[in-house]
Amino acid sequence: MKELVHLNWAAWTSMDTAVVSFTRDWTSRKLPQLWFGEDQLKLEGLKRLDPEHFGIHGGYYGKGGKIHFVLPRELTKELDIKGGLFVAGSFNGWEEAIGDSNWKMSNGTVRGKPCHVLSVPQASLDQEEAATFKFVTGKKHWLEVPEDTANAHVDGFGIKNYLFSSHRSGRHLFRFETPLPLNQSEGRLLYFKVDGVVDSIRLSPGVFLKSLEAKGPLGAIVNDNTTSFRIFAPRAIKVNLFLFQDLDGPEGDPIPLKLTDDLVWEAHVEGNLHGWFYHYTVEAKETDEVGFFDPEFRIPDPYAKAVCGPMGPGIVVDDSFFEREDDGFKAAHWHDLVIAEAHVRDLTATAPVEMSDEERLGFRGLKKWIDDKSFYLSELGVNAVELQPVHEFDTLDKEQYAWGYMPVNYFAPASQYCKDASSLDQIGEFRELVKSFHGKGMAVILDVVYNHFGEPNFLQYLDREYYFLLTEDGHYENYSGCGNTLDANTPMVRRLMRDSLIHWMEAFGVDGFRFDLGELLGKETLAWLETELKAVKPEVILIAEPWSFRGHIAGELRETGFASWNDGYREYMREYLTLHANADRLGYFMQGSSPDWSRFPAQTVNYVESHDDRCWIDKITENGGHDGHRPTANDRRRTHLMIGMQMMSLGIPMLSSGMDMLKSKGGTNNTYLRGDLNAIPYTRMTEYSGTVDYFRKWIAFRMGPLGRYLRLDEFPGSDYFMTSQHEHLFGMIYNALRTHGRERLLYVVNPGYEFEELRFPEQDLDRFEQLADSERWGDPMLAGPHFERAGERIVIPPLSCGLFIERL
Repeated sequence: MKELVHLNWAAWTSMDTAVVSFTRDWTSRKLPQLWFGEDQLKLEGLKRLDPEHFGIHGGYYGKGGKIHFVLPRELTKELDIKGGLFVAGSFNGWEEAIGDSNWKMSNGTVRGKPCHVLSVPQASLDQEEAATFKFVTGKKHWLEVPEDTANAHVDGFGIKNYLFSSHRSGRHLFRFETPLPLNQSEGRLLYFKVDGVVDSIRLSPGVFLKSLEAKGPLGAIVNDNTTSFRIFAPRAIKVNLFLFQDLDGPEGDPIPLKLTDDLVWEAHVEGNLHGWFYHYTVEAKETDEVGFFDPEFRIPDPYAKAVCGPMGPGIVVDDSFFEREDDGFKAAHWHDLVIAEAHVRDLTATAPVEMSDEERLGFRGLKKWIDDKSFYLSELGVNAVELQPVHEFDTLDKEQYAWGYMPVNYFAPASQYCKDASSLDQIGEFRELVKSFHGKGMAVILDVVYNHFGEPNFLQYLDREYYFLLTEDGHYENYSGCGNTLDANTPMVRRLMRDSLIHWMEAFGVDGFRFDLGELLGKETLAWLETELKAVKPEVILIAEPWSFRGHIAGELRETGFASWNDGYREYMREYLTLHANADRLGYFMQGSSPDWSRFPAQTVNYVESHDDRCWIDKITENGGHDGHRPTANDRRRTHLMIGMQMMSLGIPMLSSGMDMLKSKGGTNNTYLRGDLNAIPYTRMTEYSGTVDYFRKWIAFRMGPLGRYLRLDEFPGSDYFMTSQHEHLFGMIYNALRTHGRERLLYVVNPGYEFEELRFPEQDLDRFEQLADSERWGDPMLAGPHFERAGERIVIPPLSCGLFIERL
């Protein structure tokens, strides 16, 4: 029985043109019978697109009895393809195709566009009704499938591939025009009839909607005696503003906004309305729930500079309210940074400083703690703090603890962390907090979350299809693991990110940003943000978490100016120190993870613990249940080895606050709502004072004169390091040929349980003077591990490390 052709999708490409796709190639000479529903609008200019059109965007097309694989050469201009470019998929064994001349692409043109091409007989693929494939270089670099690829397929592991079908070879696409421009806010149904069967499908906004961009200012803008309100709602047919001066009073009559030429809805209200409250409603027309418009829902302005709480409303803020004195602070160069990741409430919850319970909840309490002479991070010795999210997040109860990774506004400091949000305390309090950090010599890096949106999801009421990645059936893509994924490739999502980031720098003096799940923003968006932000603040610190549930882009980011959290470093250090990995890769990680991860040393952020997952001590403890609350002597010693290795590694060291006092969460893995487990346990500073002091001295060394041999701006030559290793044993001489100064450093480590010997051929290790071991720093060294040295050999005691210096 012949399989019927059905509608697959239909999408706008402009205000009056669209493309329709069928489930199978259209083989009839007659054009398909298509029309719009309700008013029976006939289509005009219906025309089949040529197969090559599909090929350029879909990765392949069929013609002349062959399947032609196609990849525009512009997508490989930054890649090393000297080893060739190959088609690899389920039809040829994936990696087995790499290096196989039968699947190697060559240069050609398709529709006048320079492309990589490969043609194979269609008969060899006819059995593949639904196959997947990708393009890969001879060096096994798999090219990502472009975002606008209609025939993309994401498998159960979150991996996106091209979808191939021999029955959809490029003759399934038609372009048509409408007899008049149709309102994009109306979800039109397209009807199709074949063999007496009527089929219908929604005409989706498609790539046309995703390309819309507004250029003018957005938000509440105070100008002398007028306040303007401007909001981007691309498919709305009506937008109302509700404005009120008394937070507990009536919201007032709706003020209708007008649509301007730059796609922004706008209203001008007489008077300087600084401190007034406002929100919007948006109305649109849809034939189904994909658009998610609700004319009754009160939407806080996504550009509001302050909000009263997660539900809003927004607060009008005159720009003059953000004026601040330049405190003259300059963050350390990237290669000189030592970062501590911290959470506002974790730092203050049990801080040994007198403050009220209310102050311990937020910015004011943390400022008190910073200003105290015994402030923890000052005594630890770091010069940068990476604050977990401080933008408005979705916790409704002010006293409820949360990490803050569910954002509901990207401009507003968290109302949960201030005394009275309705009085704009969050602005002044956060500004003073940054000033206090700067006063203690610490750069402020904010953890920002632009990969998803919290609940309630206000952006979906402005335009769900514009702001988010959706599946074919209209559900959220959930690559973030938090319920939705923002579409970082749309112009106005990019602009929302840029404008808010610049606001944090200019209004509060923030020094840098760490991008949560940066893979979901993508290399192109991150590179664009880098250019935009550095135009405002050239020295801005930019760090990405380079993965998501969809993929990993650290290798791609090495071509940008972003640093990346190094998860390979994190995992390897734990495996190595618990004897689950030998020393084979230790040199790679300690030398800066070059060349595949880093283009310059500070591009790798070396860490072993962050807010996510278990604490370091819980991961490596010898106790059962991952409970390191009472660490063993070996747990403690391995932690000492870890901090030594971290401080002796090229790159930016990042610590999690409390690591130095052997902080434990008792084995609990996910603690995003557990303030009791996340709070810094300051009493352990006395209990484990030796480890606390050991951490401080390593950090002081790293930031001191001798640390310059680790704090390199560029990668040195291959002769800078001299390494020696044997199974788990490892040693390395820094500045081996004295190309960077007169001193040479030697670091050795033995995570095993036996005395072991290392050799450095043609070296006289007796000339090296000991600076530190796995327990202490200082000269002369007190009783501790003894390192026997004679000529080119050194004997390293079990579970120990040693740092030595040779001076001329």
